[in-house]
Amino acid sequence: MKRFRLYAVLIAMVTFVACSDDDFDSQLTTDSETDTFIFTAEGGEQSFMLTTNDKWFVTDLPEWVSIEVKDVVEVVTRTTSFTEGNKEVTITVSENTENKARTTELFLSTLNGTMLKLNVVQEKKPELAGYWILSEGNMGRGDAELAWYDASTKKLETKQFKEKNANELGDSGNALKIYGSKMYAVIAGEGFGAETTEGTSYIEVIDPKSGESLKRIPFTSATGAAARPRSIIFEDGKGYITSYSNELVRLDTATYQLDARATLTGTLAEGLAYNNGNIYVCNSGQGKDSTISVVDIESMKEVDVIETAKNPYSIVSASSGVIYYSTNYPTYTLYKLTTDNNEITEIPGLSVADMTYTNNNIYTSSFSWDTFMGEVYQFNTTTDKATQLNLDLASEGIDLLMEYHIGTINGSDYLYLTGMGDDVVIFDPSTQEIKHAFKTGTAYVNSVVAVYK
Repeated sequence: MKRFRLYAVLIAMVTFVACSDDDFDSQLTTDSETDTFIFTAEGGEQSFMLTTNDKWFVTDLPEWVSIEVKDVVEVVTRTTSFTEGNKEVTITVSENTENKARTTELFLSTLNGTMLKLNVVQEKKPELAGYWILSEGNMGRGDAELAWYDASTKKLETKQFKEKNANELGDSGNALKIYGSKMYAVIAGEGFGAETTEGTSYIEVIDPKSGESLKRIPFTSATGAAARPRSIIFEDGKGYITSYSNELVRLDTATYQLDARATLTGTLAEGLAYNNGNIYVCNSGQGKDSTISVVDIESMKEVDVIETAKNPYSIVSASSGVIYYSTNYPTYTLYKLTTDNNEITEIPGLSVADMTYTNNNIYTSSFSWDTFMGEVYQFNTTTDKATQLNLDLASEGIDLLMEYHIGTINGSDYLYLTGMGDDVVIFDPSTQEIKHAFKTGTAYVNSVVAVYK
């Protein structure tokens, strides 16, 4: 079932009464304080309790709305005509794929004339305003940048952070994510190891609608020294950031404070994923470590350390209790981790430099310096079947992409695939059709996020 926001608070008692004769009062009583149910474009379900002393029925429904009724006592499901008693009524709305809101009236009627009218309103599918594209830039040059693609004009504008803020974004743009109404860019700072120059590593908080910086949060270790952030995820109002200072650092998105830290047994942390109350952190050691730290999200304490092959790097949460991770140089291998017993299973036949997960599929990218060939694969986590994707890069004028990063785009079914130069393509994984191809003007494209109207 798709996620949804519940606008109706089911608290107050509302009674609808109609007198059909002198001897019988037909009643419909609900515990809903509103007669209007609002759904997001994703759809979903909302429920309320109904009590009646009469047989009743629901009038015709549009195809995007369905009603399910369960007898509270008998626990029997009916869908057409309903008897008297206590009922749990569930309204289910399908996804709205149009850029137009829709509404309908539902009538619950008793045989003796009592009528309850409900309004169902669904928001329109969000309309794409454009994409922000982060490029890492060349190490040591401080030339990380943002490009903006305007969906209405169909034009790409490069070097937009400097244009909007009269300031440089910095050295090594490692990640770009949208959470809530803000965009977060992870800037790793100068150098290759754990240490960096003071003032060069930070989390840049940006207004995604304007591109203007809202806050630059200095990124430091527990000792206050400049540290190098690597990856970020969000959960329940907090950002969680891996650090080369061998820490998992928590960011409060309301106060912009780094408000908690978990010390990690491993070194030089890279990718991270959330699963069942824990955060799993890949300790790469830049090829010298071979562990995944398990951090309890409530206590911010490392509660377990899982031994892996060398250089665990990327990690995704596929489902409750199931995680996939990959190792980087020298073996670009995909593994499945079952968290209840920490069982690790190698997935053969794939070379994985980067990966992402969506809709029961892992998508991987890699580039071979031996063959100068790149590969993109879809691995179905239900069937364990791998399928190579053949994107027509040549049709976009890309002779050699040198596959670098692959990822999902917030609120979209599309994926992005980037190169070690300034190329990035946005494609539909189900059809393998390239929707957009851009040159950002800055090397090593890292991330793509979408902004909606």
